[in-house]
Amino acid sequence: GNGLEVMTYVYPHLFLVLATMANSLKQMSFLTSTSTRNALYNSFRDGTRENIGDITAKGEAQIAIVDLMGIISGVCLSRAIGTS
Repeated sequence: GNGLEVMTYVYPHLFLVLATMANSLKQMSFLTSTSTRNALYNSFRDGTRENIGDITAKGEAQIAIVDLMGIISGVCLSRAIGTS
């Protein structure tokens, strides 16, 4: 989805088609990840010793850190490439 969003800059005459496909793919991936996340987190439980709330909090914290790292790398890359 994100790759198709970038392609809208390369092919501006196909903006509507590419943007629609990109948003559709992003929504499908979001739906898939949110629907399977709980089952995945439950697989990390070790009997009754692990609290699912703790596992979920740790997983969400990792997602936030990776998102932040992506934003930082994107800003650094855009500064290195520059704008025209």
